[in-house]
Amino acid sequence: MSLELLRNRWTYPVLVALLDGPLRASQLLKLINEGTARNADLGGSRALHEKVLLTTLRQMEEEGLLLCQRVATDPMSGRGPRELTAAGKELLHSMHRVAAWAAAHRDQLAVALRNRRGRHQPAAGLAGLPVGVPVLSPEQEHWRGVGMTLAVLRLRWGFAVLCQLSHGPQHPTGVAAAVNAGIARNRDLTGRRSLSEKVLWDTLHRLIDVGLVIHRPRPGQFASTARCTLTPAGHAVLAALVPVGDWAADYERRLLVIVRRRRGLLEG
Repeated sequence: MSLELLRNRWTYPVLVALLDGPLRASQLLKLINEGTARNADLGGSRALHEKVLLTTLRQMEEEGLLLCQRVATDPMSGRGPRELTAAGKELLHSMHRVAAWAAAHRDQLAVALRNRRGRHQPAAGLAGLPVGVPVLSPEQEHWRGVGMTLAVLRLRWGFAVLCQLSHGPQHPTGVAAAVNAGIARNRDLTGRRSLSEKVLWDTLHRLIDVGLVIHRPRPGQFASTARCTLTPAGHAVLAALVPVGDWAADYERRLLVIVRRRRGLLEG
């Protein structure tokens, strides 16, 4: 449920931008787009527009991650500065172990994200750093790592597949069957959408590319009969997400309402 909150492309950048204190919508727009430009080597150059930002801010307020100060208003939105709620601050704090995991797997994450977006590894400069990639402060690197990890985990089925494989090596068909059985048990949260064979293989290939899953059929063996295995990095990222799960447990009642509403399972 925590990852469902962060599925919106701009929710995480808003949270990070507000770490140092309240900002008006116009200030947020500028700060987030500057961050997008710094990370264009991984995420592309897609800019955040005013309308999308305001929609994101309203959604985050409804979800209890942001508060709007009732002071002099922002000409852009007609409302005051936004600040993180206690829940928003705690959510970011819960991701520090994810940042540490990302720092240990930065190169593979970067290659996988660039490949997904059809980008090539930038050539190295004199200092060994990729040409065209700005030098980031330690704090910027910290939160960039979390963003890279979230880009992988935002796959709708990625987390479910990783969790299933944490129980041990399994055939792809067995993974899909177990995930779909879990969906059937939780229709009040998941809705009717199930994991199809095509989407399963796409998800597996992406998790393999980033080094979280191993699937190596022997010569002449059908891919569907070879077992998938979680790598040490896969086990480690699930361990790093434990504090995020603890955060979700603390806010479970609120998250249940949010997820059901997003799935169209709750009116209002």
